[in-house]
Amino acid sequence: MERQPAAGSANTKRRRRFMGLVRFLLAAAVVINHTGPLYGLVMTDAYMAIKVFFIISGFYMALILTEKYNGPGQTRLFYSNRFLRLFPLYWAVLLLSLGVSLVFKFGLHTALLLGPWQTWLHKLDPAVAALLAAANLTIFGQDILFFSHITDAGTLSFSADALYRPTPAWFFLLIPQAWTVSLELVFYAFAPWLVRRGTGTLLALAGLSFGLRALVYLADLPFDPWKQRFFPVECGFFLLGILSYRLYVALKPVVFPQPALWTVFGLYLASILGYQFLPGFYVKEFYLYTATVLSVPLLFRLTKRLPLDRAVGELSYPIYITHWTVIMAVEYACGRTHLPVIALIVTVAASLALNKLVADPIERIRQRRVLASR
Repeated sequence: MERQPAAGSANTKRRRRFMGLVRFLLAAAVVINHTGPLYGLVMTDAYMAIKVFFIISGFYMALILTEKYNGPGQTRLFYSNRFLRLFPLYWAVLLLSLGVSLVFKFGLHTALLLGPWQTWLHKLDPAVAALLAAANLTIFGQDILFFSHITDAGTLSFSADALYRPTPAWFFLLIPQAWTVSLELVFYAFAPWLVRRGTGTLLALAGLSFGLRALVYLADLPFDPWKQRFFPVECGFFLLGILSYRLYVALKPVVFPQPALWTVFGLYLASILGYQFLPGFYVKEFYLYTATVLSVPLLFRLTKRLPLDRAVGELSYPIYITHWTVIMAVEYACGRTHLPVIALIVTVAASLALNKLVADPIERIRQRRVLASR
């Protein structure tokens, strides 16, 4: 997710953002799914919202690698700017989560997010403790922890049903939802290579990914994590995003009336907001993914120059990365009454502050680096 400068900035033409309201609603859907319905509204399932994010990410990475990071030395700049986009904000939230947990531990006598560390630290094998700490610090490998659990001896063990064991390894993550960012990092590693492959190759790779997904279903492995967090079966959604960008390029010569674009935008928003009310199960899931692939090229045309839409979209990553800590703290302080609305409001407020204090200064550095490379 790239950030936009203020209107009138010299960098505005070099930075593109789109589908801000859609990304905000997807992030809000994840929050709501982790708290309970927002007065009956759940929108889409959190895991489906994440898959739609993956499609959008694939589109955006294809866009910037083709139109922005496309010269000598630009791949290295792409990697370093991705690092600056994700990690400073993540580390700020990690410190915030640690700080909030320590306040709760020493002031309120509950360890909050540090509970597993408090219980297990003296039992953990030193190498396992170091690995868990490294996963928290670097994000890399957080998805793999969902396939592992801690044994009675304090060692790390892989298991097909790890999430059903007494102590899954993900318990030791202070920002457990960052497992999706871990998958994104793997995709970024391959993205410069993938976006330069032919459409036939991308279709074949996507077919392999979704074929493997079908085999995982047939193998009757636990739904979570095998059908939700396993990169080989998730990467197909990133590939769909790259293919959606190819569709955008193909449609560039076609003139679409603004009312038609707004109609697509309205229908797509309705699909997200009202997803829970659509009939069927697998059919509506297939519909949402298909609608995303086909709609994103048109939504990009419509929303990339809407300042309000961009401003709202700025909040999607910080909302996603902060919401678990906020939910834990709010639930302890206020209970579950009105938890969804209170947690969402506090998460948005925290995200605004994080953007102002952390993301915006880093973004100015990122864009100066892009300009300097021209």
